[in-house]
Amino acid sequence: MIAQRVFAPAKVNLCLHVLARRGDGYHRVQMLMQQVALYDEIDIAVTDSGRVDLMCSCAEAGAGADNLVARAAQVVLNRDSAGRGLAITLNKNIPVAAGLGGGSSDAAVTLQAVNNLLQLGLEYEDLHAEAVRLGADVPFFLQRCAAWACGIGEKLSPVVIRPEFYLLLVNPGQAVSTAAVYGALQPSMYSERVELPGCIDSRDMLLELLHNDLEAPALALCPVIADIKNLLRSSGADGVLMSGSGATVFGLFFSRSAAQNALTTISESGVHWVRLVKPLRGS
Repeated sequence: MIAQRVFAPAKVNLCLHVLARRGDGYHRVQMLMQQVALYDEIDIAVTDSGRVDLMCSCAEAGAGADNLVARAAQVVLNRDSAGRGLAITLNKNIPVAAGLGGGSSDAAVTLQAVNNLLQLGLEYEDLHAEAVRLGADVPFFLQRCAAWACGIGEKLSPVVIRPEFYLLLVNPGQAVSTAAVYGALQPSMYSERVELPGCIDSRDMLLELLHNDLEAPALALCPVIADIKNLLRSSGADGVLMSGSGATVFGLFFSRSAAQNALTTISESGVHWVRLVKPLRGS
């Protein structure tokens, strides 16, 4: 049996500007997205079943045909003329509905892995087109660098971020619906178009970019986000921001020792899910 284990990284939004709502319900955005060293694990094996069978460690993520991993596997499997099937086990380490892109990352990595396992030879353009159909954040995870994501998130421009930094992720254990957050977003909360630098070469420049138009509507749905932001500030973070549509908040630290001290302090409270991660610097 041909099998492979792959790892799907989480992401944070170092900035997220919502520009306008499109006629199809999607929003035009400008986002600075950064992958981080926190991973879901996906085991994929080729079978002769002719179908996709998915097992998932997280009940909230589900294991049915609507799971993004199952959908991603199926769209690639549809290109296979040999009638093969796939047995997939998804081990979730990234919180669900947390603004960390776990489901989108799982889908993108599955697209690539199934293409490789079945030796279908699909090009990046083919995978990108399928990724867009699966979700606005999915295309970002087909590559391994920080990027500006524009349009609905599918138009990607790589970014070089020079300062070394650490991220302390704090999640309150409350799932937040992306659709609900966008639904509560009012036109008065939209941003003007912003400049998209291709290189962020100083700490001050990075800190000035921190912004998220979705924080206000997310706070109305999940007020504890404000408490977490205050907790990270009081723990010494150089910058604090909610990621994506929440409810995960990250503290940005330029000192590893300061980040480690904050991790210890917040972890000892036992109130929240907390992880200290580094940004991925791949290409």
